Amino acid sequence: MKIKVSNISIENIKNNQFQNELPEIFQLKNVIENNSWHDHESVFDHTIDVLETLEKSLENINPQINSYLNQKIDDHTKRELLFLGTLFHDIAKGDVLVESEGSTLCPGHEEIGFKQVKDILDRFDLSAPEKDVVANIVKYHGKLHAIIDPQNIKLDEQFNKLKLGHSNIFIELILLARADTLGAQLKYNNPAEYKFRIDHYKRVVDIYHL
Repeated sequence: MKIKVSNISIENIKNNQFQNELPEIFQLKNVIENNSWHDHESVFDHTIDVLETLEKSLENINPQINSYLNQKIDDHTKRELLFLGTLFHDIAKGDVLVESEGSTLCPGHEEIGFKQVKDILDRFDLSAPEKDVVANIVKYHGKLHAIIDPQNIKLDEQFNKLKLGHSNIFIELILLARADTLGAQLKYNNPAEYKFRIDHYKRVVDIYHL
């Protein structure tokens, strides 16, 4: 029997439900990151933080974005698909994590996650177009982290290129990147960079017109 998207919630994931159906999520409890974004934090805990941050941030979102997220692809809303994309966005970090002098990196986890999540999504009551949306959120979620950098002299050019190239999931990528940043430790480890990133996302969300 397929997993119903409507049955997946932050609370039941926190309460260890769906361990048999989605073991990959719970294996992330054993994947520990330590860098400017994560302070000896498991990927599972970070994922929960990002989900909770995303949910809270959507409570008073721009009405146009709210309307956009309530649109359906087939049977599910873009909001539901964004939730799944967020749940699985770091699913492959355990496969690529490397440690050097006490600091960790997860190079290429987006691309590996994109490949892995395709199989995971077959367990859900999703159409093929809906699966593609979720998988592409996973694949491209790291792009904005690379672009929205105070040291990036081509920020505007690359930002606009991403917006044009992935217009069908652009707002989802913005919302996930913002929640990902808010739910990380960057605010404590590099306050100036954190403010730069959050200010940029806030401007986009506040003025975005669909």
